[in-house]
Amino acid sequence: MKPIDDNESTIGDASNDVDDSFDTGKQKRRQRRSHRQRSKRKDYVSTISFLVWTAFTVIWLFFFAGNYTILENISIVFIALLSIGALNVFIWIPSVEGRGPKVSAVSGIGWIIFLMVWIVFFAAGFGFYENIGIAIASLLFVGLLNMLLWVPKHGESGRARISGTAAIVWMIFILLWLPFANDFSAAIYSITFYQSAAIVIASLFLMLLVTIAPWWGKMEISIDGGITGGRQPKATVGMLFLWLIVLIVWMWFMADTYTGYQNVSAVLISFAIFSGIILGMWYSWTQARDEGPESWFSIGLVFAWVITIALWFWFFADNFDIYQNVAAFMASLVGVAGIGGLVQWQKWRDFKEMDWED
Repeated sequence: MKPIDDNESTIGDASNDVDDSFDTGKQKRRQRRSHRQRSKRKDYVSTISFLVWTAFTVIWLFFFAGNYTILENISIVFIALLSIGALNVFIWIPSVEGRGPKVSAVSGIGWIIFLMVWIVFFAAGFGFYENIGIAIASLLFVGLLNMLLWVPKHGESGRARISGTAAIVWMIFILLWLPFANDFSAAIYSITFYQSAAIVIASLFLMLLVTIAPWWGKMEISIDGGITGGRQPKATVGMLFLWLIVLIVWMWFMADTYTGYQNVSAVLISFAIFSGIILGMWYSWTQARDEGPESWFSIGLVFAWVITIALWFWFFADNFDIYQNVAAFMASLVGVAGIGGLVQWQKWRDFKEMDWED
């Protein structure tokens, strides 16, 4: 066998290193050359796009501008410039993070274009609150698009994605429903004020249902590293849904047969019943842990006040005007706050008078 010469082996390794470094350098030169070519193409596209915008502006001002107001002409020229800007933003933003940054930037510019078109050409046909609702709803739509673009679809982020989508869609609906409810009632289906309120509550119910559904299996209480009280949170959410359903049924089918004050009374009584059931569900759990509210008297006092106000609105409020009812409400609130404050002050005084020397 022929022995291996160390010098030959070293020379072979060195030649391989030289070849690798040569290939790496050649690859880098190709990348730089490709980058320069792409930059030149981007420069050409940017230059041509602004020349096109200039030509469009000249043609518009010469042939068409006389048929529009000065504000409309300024808007049209500026919208064309923003469109060119969106094209250049999409071209020049690096693709390191994918298309996310490009879509986000273009969507922001697109919202500004939409807002300008709406204000200049369509806003005059709508009221102040309708225009405000459309502007904010369109901004929320852009936010929804970017949220779906950036929030991952898997794991905890996937649940947050579903919940966030439901919340944003609900806010968009509310912003469009409140100013346009009368138009809907006049053009599509006649509804009363209370039925409109029922639709709002129903939309809240659906939003909460979709928002909470992904987290239903995660609803539990973790204390000191242990998981306890898994049923109470789910029961609380279930009672909240049941209370909202009761309000929807009341507002849609029965509210129109009662006065406004009586409807307020019905809502207060239903809320008091709902709160009482929730406290009852959590009472045994807090007692088992030797915890709970520091003052059951204050809670009872609030319940008594809510029931009293509800009875006032149901039986007596219609005999007085709105100012007198507001005065009665404020007087009762001050009275309840005074009683609660007096009780707490008495407890604090007794606490300070205790013999702490021992």
